[in-house]
Amino acid sequence: MNSDSAMRFKRALNKEELTAIQARSADSHDVRTLLWEVARLRALALRTHDYLRQGSSSTSLILADSLRTMLEAEPVIQEQPKL
Repeated sequence: MNSDSAMRFKRALNKEELTAIQARSADSHDVRTLLWEVARLRALALRTHDYLRQGSSSTSLILADSLRTMLEAEPVIQEQPKL
């Protein structure tokens, strides 16, 4: 992502901010659904971070296969036209 595309987004929310949103919107099914999606994407970011920290170990090959499978199942990837 280049700096121009990064500017389209507001800053990332931390866990405390997400928890506060959840508390303010406890009755909203839509907000709960969106927060679950955020939690799922945060977990994917953590897995990716773990993979990048592994360097070129044998564990990194296992993590790379797992990440590839997870990313290929992501709607945003499936929605993109194949090049």
